[in-house]
Amino acid sequence: KLQFLYFIASGDGKKKTKMQQPFMYGQYPPPQNGYPPPQGGYPPQGYPPQQGYPPPGNYPQQQGMGMQQMYPMQNGIDVLGAIGMANKIAVKQKVSLIEAAGDTLSGFIPCSEMCCERPNEYNVFDGITGQSLLKVKEESTFCWRCWCNPAHKLQLRISDVRTGQDIMIMDRPFKCMGGCPALCDMCQQEATLYHGNSVEASQGVVGYTKAPCCGGGFTPTVQTFVKGNEMPFATIEGPQCCFAGLTEMCCDQNFPVSSTEGKAGNIGMIVKEKPDTAAEALVELATDSDLFTLTFRDTALSRDQKLVLLSSVLLLDYMFFEQNQPFECSNGSCSITCCYMYCGGCLVPMKCACASGGSED
Repeated sequence: KLQFLYFIASGDGKKKTKMQQPFMYGQYPPPQNGYPPPQGGYPPQGYPPQQGYPPPGNYPQQQGMGMQQMYPMQNGIDVLGAIGMANKIAVKQKVSLIEAAGDTLSGFIPCSEMCCERPNEYNVFDGITGQSLLKVKEESTFCWRCWCNPAHKLQLRISDVRTGQDIMIMDRPFKCMGGCPALCDMCQQEATLYHGNSVEASQGVVGYTKAPCCGGGFTPTVQTFVKGNEMPFATIEGPQCCFAGLTEMCCDQNFPVSSTEGKAGNIGMIVKEKPDTAAEALVELATDSDLFTLTFRDTALSRDQKLVLLSSVLLLDYMFFEQNQPFECSNGSCSITCCYMYCGGCLVPMKCACASGGSED
């Protein structure tokens, strides 16, 4: 919101300030300093168009004076249009205090981590202006989260942040992961994005993301597809072999988005951001709350392609960063997960452990 501050001279020669009411984008500021009073609309009738304001309309604000693009969003369609016009998107997972408590107590109370696992929630922003666009909320059963996290069956309801209306849904079926190589369909992670507020009553498939056979070998890989095309329009490849774990504290985790394999990054870049402050580092250690940014480099991307890439960010979080606590203590011993090794869809933690009580193990 923009606010205009102006001075009005009083009768005794002193100046007083008055704060004007803020106006939303798509409206005009009140007339001031030489503008004639409005007559049946603003700008005034007969006022030269080249010297006044352009006619009202739902168009992006032109960049200038350091201002970034902003979008007049009133409903779900406008929000999706804003996604299609954005150059960068940020996805921030909300912190769950219940999960943090469960992770902390897991070394003292068996199964506390599993029993305290909560549905994930995310906020989606324009990565340049910071404008809030979407809210994402997981729907899953307690048993799926307790026993199968992070491979559990789930649906993510994606809603317009202003109206609260569900406009898309991402469906992720249960697939084996962790120590299971991606050799067949039952072990190849995937997620499908739908328009509408349910899979059954959806307005159609937008696209889907799926891991290829063998998962990219030693490089974490997923491919993205749009409806009606059997060939992937983008391949997302992560860090080779070693990533996540303690490396998240000091390094960004980069996932180039390319038109073909090879990490060219010509379409865009997905980054799991490292913490920048001590507070963020503490949250990183105590919870699985993450911050991702998705940057689009290919200006020819369609709106649906950008939406599918956004859903890919959410899938990557579940695949590689959802169950990822660097420090763990249990039964008098502590371990540090330095990183994860990736091979054919399998995730193998590389840990350093120390035991109390004089144990030589």
